[in-house]
Amino acid sequence: MKVTVFYSSDATKSAAFDVQPSDTVKSVKQKVIALHSPPDWANTALLAEKDSTEYFDNRKRLAQCGVVDGAVLKFTYARNLTLMEKVELNVQGTDTGNFQLPPMSISTLPPKVAAY
Repeated sequence: MKVTVFYSSDATKSAAFDVQPSDTVKSVKQKVIALHSPPDWANTALLAEKDSTEYFDNRKRLAQCGVVDGAVLKFTYARNLTLMEKVELNVQGTDTGNFQLPPMSISTLPPKVAAY
């Protein structure tokens, strides 16, 4: 089957790929990466139906994601933020969603005094 993947912020850049329903999402991403190298800041890639924000899981097969012949997909590079990067952005006022704070080595609480 054929799918069209838009892979750039330029809305005209796309490529058609011959794929099988049994192909994994990851294998399709690898085909796009071979065509369009990642920028230095990217550490992950996302694939979804065009006009959707529900990104496919790498391990799933295209058929499991509902991808059919003639499907139009979008591929984008992204940066999967580390916990510390999320903390830094939140301190600067950028909301990055809910996350657990890592154990901190700095505390505003006074140290416990051992009882002798």
